[in-house]
Amino acid sequence: MLNKPLQTINIHANSELEPHLDAWRRLAAGRPMRSPEWLLGWWGIYAEPEDELRIILVMDPEAGLVGLAPLYLQNGGGLATLRVLGARDTCTHHTDWLAAAEWEARVGEGVAQALTESQQSWKRLRFEAVDADALAIHTTMKHLTKHGCLGHQRQINSCWRISLPDNWDAYLQTLSRSLRKRCRQLQRQFLDSGRIQLMQVDNAAELQRGYEILLQLHSARWGKTEAPAGVFSDEKFRQFHQEVAGYLLNQNQLRLAWLECDGKPIAIEYQFFDSETVYAYQAGIDLAMNKYSPGKLTMMAAIQFAIARGCQSFDLLGGDEPYKANWRAEPVTCHDLRVWQDRGTARLEWALWNGYTSLAQSLKQIVPARVITRGLRLAQKIKAPFAKLRR
Repeated sequence: MLNKPLQTINIHANSELEPHLDAWRRLAAGRPMRSPEWLLGWWGIYAEPEDELRIILVMDPEAGLVGLAPLYLQNGGGLATLRVLGARDTCTHHTDWLAAAEWEARVGEGVAQALTESQQSWKRLRFEAVDADALAIHTTMKHLTKHGCLGHQRQINSCWRISLPDNWDAYLQTLSRSLRKRCRQLQRQFLDSGRIQLMQVDNAAELQRGYEILLQLHSARWGKTEAPAGVFSDEKFRQFHQEVAGYLLNQNQLRLAWLECDGKPIAIEYQFFDSETVYAYQAGIDLAMNKYSPGKLTMMAAIQFAIARGCQSFDLLGGDEPYKANWRAEPVTCHDLRVWQDRGTARLEWALWNGYTSLAQSLKQIVPARVITRGLRLAQKIKAPFAKLRR
């Protein structure tokens, strides 16, 4: 069966997807960030007028839909670029094609063939937040570069994941002695005593209040002058998550939970989950309540929730913050993958990207990481006004 030729279908409008949505949901296998509700919901909010939907379906004559590449064509800002739905504002993590079990490599080849046949419509491919073990999308990358395209792979950061045992006490034994002792102390002093209560959104009537607490505490922790509500300062980001949270709640996959002290929220977690993993997406903390260690308390409650559900992992997603290793999370390397056609300005850009990456790697050997980070942030601030002008 696996050796039969696969057919690819290019989808350019939501209406063309209607007959395939149930099959898409089966491929997603309950993983929230791969569902049509997440990815098409993102498209409905983030798509610019010049963008075009370019989803590739991979079909087997007997098995039906065995793979799907959720792509769109970004026409603004220079070279026509095929990107993955959910790419902007890093809404989606762990990028890969959807593929039925044991079809990953075949699906990757099928998507590559479809991209090769449509080369007149794009100049560059950009796939972000791709895990090192994402077989389908890496197979596409290898196939394209083997057949004349120019490829570039750059490590961008890591997602961090905790492998969970089947009970809380066993998990505590994996922590350092000092953190284990502190967790037990906080459990007795605040959670078991009822002095601090754990609240959670369980129905649609509670969702709006929970979302308002999330915005309030996230702003208190990460708000800045230029972004007073942190990541939620962006209207599209805020709107997308208001909508997708409702969907996740209906699917019983939302964990919007907060801690209250004397009726006042002091920490909150916005998370979602499938049968295997809890994804810690965003959070908020009242820093004025640090005497209660709200950050540790909310992490404890979230990991306990994941263990109680029988999940195998707790995913802290992107960012290399030191606290993640303290909770025994392990890094999952993520890459930014890019492909160019071997001609014109595309070839020049490929050469520049290779040069930039080589320089950055060399600098890391002689310049402290914090200096490089500050330089990149400054470059982004300088570039921002010009990016608006290009739009």
